[in-house]
Amino acid sequence: MSLSAFLIFVGGELALYPLVGILLPIVVSAFLVIRTEELQVSHLRGMTSRRLTRVLTSQGTALGGRALSAIYMSLPIALVSLVAPGAVAVFSAIERLQRIYLQVLAAAPNIMQKWVGQSVGNRRKSRRAKKSVFYSATLGVVAGLGFTVAAPTMADVIFASTVTIPLEYAALSGVLIFVVSVSRASGSIALVAFGRIHTVFVSAVAGVSVGVPSILLGARLLGPPGALIGEVLAEVVVLTIQLRQMRKII
Repeated sequence: MSLSAFLIFVGGELALYPLVGILLPIVVSAFLVIRTEELQVSHLRGMTSRRLTRVLTSQGTALGGRALSAIYMSLPIALVSLVAPGAVAVFSAIERLQRIYLQVLAAAPNIMQKWVGQSVGNRRKSRRAKKSVFYSATLGVVAGLGFTVAAPTMADVIFASTVTIPLEYAALSGVLIFVVSVSRASGSIALVAFGRIHTVFVSAVAGVSVGVPSILLGARLLGPPGALIGEVLAEVVVLTIQLRQMRKII
């Protein structure tokens, strides 16, 4: 998405957005999965509708957590527009920038997920799981600070100075980026590696339950920073639940 935005900014056609920002990542991801897992056409022959249904059912909890997270990610701007229409421009600008930022950062936990999952023995797996959380927290600190400093300038460039993002708003978003970076490791890496999918689902439910009213109330009372505080609060709840479970099993 960041590449497509840059190409449009320097004069490219609007059609580049769906082509480069949406279709290209899907194609590249599919290619890398096929290449990495050495998938062949023969692997699909035994995938009957009954077997596919059984696989989906067995992965229902994981899919439910993913679905909740996806729905929640699409809600903040809509929620702010309901209670604080005047705050939508600034909030949507910083929300889109941080989502692009987080999308780029997703490469790190994706790599570590396989590194932890393929480890042999619980002792080694525990050690790698802890390291993945530490590495993600370190990356989150650096990324959060970087976003805090860069977001105001990024907004001027990407939105052609039509929207101004104050430094304190960027700092709140930087905190959010840090918390999300850690929870990606504690949930999608550590807990998944030890089969605690249910905890990931519970944390997603808790995050949505806290996030929706917090964003509504925060936006109503404080505008954009209030909505950001609501997002941070929801992610802190998610991370707290995941870390408590991690302490029990690792």
